[in-house]
Amino acid sequence: MRDTDYGYKVCYRKHGKSKLKIFIVTNAYELAAFHIRWYETHSPPDKTLLNVTWVIVPIKTYTEYKRLWRDCPF
Repeated sequence: MRDTDYGYKVCYRKHGKSKLKIFIVTNAYELAAFHIRWYETHSPPDKTLLNVTWVIVPIKTYTEYKRLWRDCPF
């Protein structure tokens, strides 16, 4: 189990691209892995995120944490 004080970003990268895009921000690594597994098996076929590479990135600084959670849609 990996621990961080600030959480994790679930990001994806489309094939042929180098930029990571944030899909969701979570507090736990297990929850981040769950989101990836769920989206790979339950995503609608018309979605554009079918052939992407998923990456779980830890949030390392307090400043990044505050910036990401400020715009949280929940």
